[in-house]
Amino acid sequence: MAVRRKPHSTKLKGIQFVLRPYRRIPIRHALYYLSPDYVGKGLVTNLSQSGIRIQGEHAVEPGLSLALRLTLSVNGPTIEVERATVRWVNGYDFGMEFDQLSPLATKHITHAVSQKIRAPQMPA
Repeated sequence: MAVRRKPHSTKLKGIQFVLRPYRRIPIRHALYYLSPDYVGKGLVTNLSQSGIRIQGEHAVEPGLSLALRLTLSVNGPTIEVERATVRWVNGYDFGMEFDQLSPLATKHITHAVSQKIRAPQMPA
């Protein structure tokens, strides 16, 4: 007697894949995020030209809009992101997509990402 196997499903339930338009770079810099209710302090753990990953001190929800203030180098300028939207949350880690960037903020973020990509990597 032959045993009939169930067809294997290739669908992953509850998981959505997103193709990212820009490369993400690992960094570790402090930042502030501002909502109408509070000012939070966090740590940027990666950055791209379209978004940012943050370890924060406040619980946030997907869809929340925040303003961001960060500095990407020791003597660098403060970069102000007028509005970014929380796209995902895992505890106090969350990812944000930039919605409104001034031309100057775009220039500084692009420069920081480009410098990090071109920098020689230290062997592990």
